[in-house]
Amino acid sequence: MLRLSSLGDVILTLPVVRALARAYPNARIHYWTKEEYAEVVRHDPAIAHVRALERDARRLEDLVSMAAELEDADLIVDLHGNTRTRLLTFRQKAPVLRAPAFRLRRVAQVRARALRPTPPPTALQRFAAALAPLALVASDAPQVSAPVEAETWAATWLEEWTGGERPVALLPGARHFTKRWPEEHWVALLDGLLSSGRAVVCCSTAAEKSVFPAMAARLAAAPHARWCTESLPRIAAVLSRASAAVSCDSGLMHLAAARGARVVALFGSTAPELGFAPAGEGHVVLCRHEPCQPCTLHGRESCPKGHFRCMRLITAEQVREALRL
Repeated sequence: MLRLSSLGDVILTLPVVRALARAYPNARIHYWTKEEYAEVVRHDPAIAHVRALERDARRLEDLVSMAAELEDADLIVDLHGNTRTRLLTFRQKAPVLRAPAFRLRRVAQVRARALRPTPPPTALQRFAAALAPLALVASDAPQVSAPVEAETWAATWLEEWTGGERPVALLPGARHFTKRWPEEHWVALLDGLLSSGRAVVCCSTAAEKSVFPAMAARLAAAPHARWCTESLPRIAAVLSRASAAVSCDSGLMHLAAARGARVVALFGSTAPELGFAPAGEGHVVLCRHEPCQPCTLHGRESCPKGHFRCMRLITAEQVREALRL
């Protein structure tokens, strides 16, 4: 199985892994991904081995050398289909199954949105379609497994400051600016949760935390709130103990859903019609569907119109109502 990045996409491939494991219980499934996402799949019971691509070994000449490791494979499922994975699979003897990209339909959602084009299949549907030649169905919602160490740490850490209450998880980070809800809205939501006596945990990378200084200061001053910048397995274990999660369109949004949390997802420059809403039942998507939305497939560093209404006009009160707290 090949899916090198990113976090959300890696998580969304897991139903395909489970479908293969059910159909071929004696097979050894090897999963290839970048080292920063390896721990997300390493503990999956259906995966026998994770081949992590190190940060300093991703040049094309490195991949040519790595391709030799695939020579004994009986089947290769490429759920990325980019230059790197095509190089890895070039001239391999094993059959290669790939997911259809539906790039034109996805681009149409951005470029021709006023014409209301037919939405493309979701990422889950596209990945599942790779198994069509095998007549296999991958219809499950993704589930991410965490190691015992992470589960034990999360249980102990949360008990220390929540008193056994399941906290609300806030996931403010996103790679691109136009996917992020403005910090003042996060602060308003946080203040409302804290004033109502709710425990709150904010999860992100350390770099993402630095983007939200006011929010970090509020959490540092609150006795029943913490910021978690631990490893992905530990964050996964924390999210499974949350009463709900509020997230932008990000990898952690998919991680929260895959750990069983009820997610309130906030969409800005992207939109759920592009196929990346949280998978599973019970989630809520808040998207204004502005005339200019979506303006991109993956996010931008600034609003091309300058008003950023898609995110700015989603209010903290709307999120509180969606949380049903």
